[in-house]
Amino acid sequence: MNEHRDSSDRLTIDFYSIEAGMYKKITSEVAAKFSLEVAGDKTNGPDEMFQDFKRGDVVVGLEWDNWSGYIINAKTKSADPLVREIAGYIGAKYNS
Repeated sequence: MNEHRDSSDRLTIDFYSIEAGMYKKITSEVAAKFSLEVAGDKTNGPDEMFQDFKRGDVVVGLEWDNWSGYIINAKTKSADPLVREIAGYIGAKYNS
């Protein structure tokens, strides 16, 4: 697990060891567990997948790319606590 801020100062936590084939499963589980609603179209490319989700006014990106693995990205400043909570769940379940 790697935690950092991107160039826009958004909290980003990634799990390099999670493969592309796990994106759909993990994203579905996370959306259900944390009561997230889809907040944008899903993008599927050869080297990346991503979609935004929201809970109230909090928006997070659930993403995967071949450089960082599975990524949780705070799209709003108020999303930092939720990003850390989601990362804890993924870390406990998939990154042991």
